Amino acid sequence: MLNILDLIFLGLAFMVTFTGFLINNFEKHVPVFIIKGYRYGSFAYRGSGATYLQMIEIPKAYYRHFYSFSSVFCVATLTYTILVYFFNLNVSSLIVFMLRILLEQDEPGVCVTAAVIALSLLAVQCARRCYETYYLQVFAKSSKMNLSHYLVGIAHYFACIVAAVGQAPLFCGHQNREKIIWTDTRTTLVSVPCILIFLWACNEQYQTNIIFANLRRDKKTGKIVTEDHKIPNGRLFERVSSPHRLCEVILYTVLLILIPTKTFFCIYLWVLSNQIQTAIQAHEWYKKSFKDYPVNRAAIIPALL
Repeated sequence: MLNILDLIFLGLAFMVTFTGFLINNFEKHVPVFIIKGYRYGSFAYRGSGATYLQMIEIPKAYYRHFYSFSSVFCVATLTYTILVYFFNLNVSSLIVFMLRILLEQDEPGVCVTAAVIALSLLAVQCARRCYETYYLQVFAKSSKMNLSHYLVGIAHYFACIVAAVGQAPLFCGHQNREKIIWTDTRTTLVSVPCILIFLWACNEQYQTNIIFANLRRDKKTGKIVTEDHKIPNGRLFERVSSPHRLCEVILYTVLLILIPTKTFFCIYLWVLSNQIQTAIQAHEWYKKSFKDYPVNRAAIIPALL
């Protein structure tokens, strides 16, 4: 049975994939308001039409709010989880009630160790992205996104954190503290590889964003000197056009391995479809915008896509 979050993210995954397919293959026949509402940033729709959508367009720099919110929410949730498991704090009945509405889960889907590790990794990722969006990345002042992208971004991080903890012991159903499952064989086997892969992908994504930022900053002073787009080079850029999106897929693959629940799988499908479709659009934009763009680069998966 699908819960509220399952339906939302399965719907988003289908909508992004279907709309992206139509735009990528039949753009001339797709209404302007759909294209303009779908595309944003460097490959935003530049033609006329559907000007009324400008009323709900906001600066792309508002990406920062995703990570400000998720950092605070994730750290607060992780702290609360640690207090519950290691300091015998009772889970609030209100929290159990809200999780029951969102997840409709009566029995734990993951062990304590998996939930704590997943929340810790999410906290690291959100905090790092928060730092990047405030102090590293250079957002063009003219770059906009639709309000729907903003709201979906907030909902995404809320759902990830809720799904990570909401299906863990004591947070769903009525379990005896003495009988909760602290760890299991699968988690014991995958936890160290998952942590190492996650941290590698997290660092690789950070290095990718440094390369992006340096395209718009003076190498000596670090000051912003342009908002123009240039061809990024180095590291994973030698293989794909969107290494940051490839890393995002790897990060969520790791989280899915740690939290192999139906709800997190639905979130994962949304992430996968969104990153792939956005990467394809970015790849096509690069090829159209730069005649000397490297022909050996794939969109997001080396030698495949």
